[in-house]
Amino acid sequence: MSKLKSLINKIPYKMWSRLFLIFVIIFFCIYLFKIDFSKLEGIRFDWVMVGIATFFGLIFRFWGVFIWRSILTDLGSQTLPRFPEMSFIYAKAWMGRYIPGTVTWIAGKIYMANSHGISKSRLAVSSLLEGGMQVAAIATVSALLIAFDFRLSLLNLEIRLMLLGLGLLCLLVLTPPIFNRLMKIAFRLLRKTEASEELSVTPKAVFRSFLLYAFGTFISGTSVFFLTQALYSTVQFDLYFYLVGAFSMAGAIGMAVPFLPSGIGIREGALVLFLSPIFSGEGAVLIAIVTRLWAAVADLLFLFFSWLIVKLPFKLSSLNDNGDNG
Repeated sequence: MSKLKSLINKIPYKMWSRLFLIFVIIFFCIYLFKIDFSKLEGIRFDWVMVGIATFFGLIFRFWGVFIWRSILTDLGSQTLPRFPEMSFIYAKAWMGRYIPGTVTWIAGKIYMANSHGISKSRLAVSSLLEGGMQVAAIATVSALLIAFDFRLSLLNLEIRLMLLGLGLLCLLVLTPPIFNRLMKIAFRLLRKTEASEELSVTPKAVFRSFLLYAFGTFISGTSVFFLTQALYSTVQFDLYFYLVGAFSMAGAIGMAVPFLPSGIGIREGALVLFLSPIFSGEGAVLIAIVTRLWAAVADLLFLFFSWLIVKLPFKLSSLNDNGDNG
């Protein structure tokens, strides 16, 4: 095992990056291939609404970078790369969600951020807290929005209680005493030694990350609400809170399933279930397909814009240098 680890450590960073990129491209293409594009024939979109939805979708992804940075700061990281660099790291790792296994995008983020001088221990803890809190906060907020909406009288009480229990259970596990104890047990089993203080979360990190992700639920939900309006202009704002809860809960369920790329299949099935009280069966399926395709495009745009804001300062500085020389 130690020989394998030393061999892995000898592999250059650029080679790991290229392998990661190759796997992302392969599985991203597989992800797109599984979309039933025939369902989109003859569908007309309100492209203004699609543009608004994409704007909020990108805001939500950059909001994730802000939360990640906040968690690292709360865990004691003193020197962090600038926001543009962290955005590019996050965006590249985010594409790893298309590779089967939730651990892929987490491991990719840890590896790439560690090359910028951030402690691996803090990266590991922040990623676990970030991923868990993302599911917990979104599930809790979504469950409250769904469980108390009269339209869910079409679903039985057991399902509503299960949704609410999912969020509360995740939140309980992520409280500092329980989370830190589980981390120490896992570290002791894997490394046969006691965990350092770096492998501990603080109440401030838990509380603030929950609030930030709870707010992020509405940013993400707003994006898909406008996307739904792009398909069905009859959708009014009286459905806003229900649709935010439905889309967000489906996403949380998809994220909670660790062995499927980007919640493929699970998310769509849950979304159709939640949308069926409002839309026809075909309408719910159409929305699930469109949001799946739109999310893939939004992820690519997130990667592009995060790359652009990293490269743009260098281009501007080179232009200034040329102007001074002239």
